[in-house]
Amino acid sequence: MTAINPILACDVGGTRIKLGVVLGARLLAQTEIDAEAKSGLASALKRIAKAVPPLCRQAGVAPGALGGFGFSFPGIIEPHTGKILSTPAGKFDDSKNYHVSKLVGKLLGLPTRICNDANAALAGEWHFGAARGNRSAVMMTLGTGIGAAAIIDGVPLRGQHGQAGCLGGHLTANLDGRICPCGNLGCAESEASTWALLIQARAHPAFAASRLAREKVLEYAAVFRAAAQGDKLAIALRDRSLRVWSVALVNLIHAYDPEVAVIGGGIMRSGDIILPALRRYVFQYAWTPWGKVKIKPAALGNDAGMFGVASLFQNEK
Repeated sequence: MTAINPILACDVGGTRIKLGVVLGARLLAQTEIDAEAKSGLASALKRIAKAVPPLCRQAGVAPGALGGFGFSFPGIIEPHTGKILSTPAGKFDDSKNYHVSKLVGKLLGLPTRICNDANAALAGEWHFGAARGNRSAVMMTLGTGIGAAAIIDGVPLRGQHGQAGCLGGHLTANLDGRICPCGNLGCAESEASTWALLIQARAHPAFAASRLAREKVLEYAAVFRAAAQGDKLAIALRDRSLRVWSVALVNLIHAYDPEVAVIGGGIMRSGDIILPALRRYVFQYAWTPWGKVKIKPAALGNDAGMFGVASLFQNEK
């Protein structure tokens, strides 16, 4: 039986928390609040609870009609218990002290399903977006960090401790690379993500003479702009990042044998440059004797995680 009640869906990010009321393939209403991640998860959940009544009014849904609370969170989630095992450094540090489902039950009185944010995004794309109609898929999200997820033969990959599939950003891309906050050397994320970009740019001898040195906030959008204008450092950073992302994607394809690879995240605003580069590299170097993996941009944008956690309530007996 498929859940027919609207689901309150929540996608937690490091700076913003997205909330929506989802019914099947429809997002009836949505809003955002500041994450205030340093204040902890308990504080965030209280502010989420306050945002629910006006959100429900916007959606035309009584709070009592909600069928559950789907919670997408940026950490490693133990699949059988819903316990949060890890969080981004310095963000929601208290979350490991709580049983989230019980805490939400007290605040909202709703059954809760919790999911890693990359797993949630792929679930959304698999049910309603770019991966729909495929039995096996991987997703790579390019943003502040690099997220990943996998679905194999219609089954979301989780593993014993919730790490399977979602640590694609921490596959090694450079044996001589920097130490990543996760403790590994040369992770794809520490080699080519937004948080690592400023570190790499400032360490380059050409930084002072680069257009990038004059950017108030150094993000990949600025790198792609400056590269198009011939800035040598920007070209070097762009091309190296494209190689790192390509290597990471080949690793995901070799590990999980997908039919389709979905690429999402904020950096994909430059997808017209990124996607052709990924396809060229993957088609040349990935070992897929059966044919070519479809490489698609994410279709649901920032809403994928909300659709994904809402889908956790579907097909429940």
